[in-house]
Amino acid sequence: AKVVNGYTFHHSASNTTTTIKSGAGVLKRVTVNTLGSASNTCTIYDNTAGSGTIIAVIDPTQAQRTFEYDLVFSTGLTIVTATGTAADLTVVYQ
Repeated sequence: AKVVNGYTFHHSASNTTTTIKSGAGVLKRVTVNTLGSASNTCTIYDNTAGSGTIIAVIDPTQAQRTFEYDLVFSTGLTIVTATGTAADLTVVYQ
């Protein structure tokens, strides 16, 4: 992860569960850079595991686009991508 203008980013291009940050923070945006296959899913949690409070469920198969959030999470930031060919995603957070 790199810090740019106070924000850090995480790049994901595989199906996995990744805890991006432990503890409180801010989810700024998620960008779908390259689409996943028709069955690909992406769920973002306020947790340090791939369960619990869901922040968002993104469909990474429809369009290359940016989802703006600017919201606070308290426990952690975990992203779960699954099934089919994974989308290429960039998550920006503090």
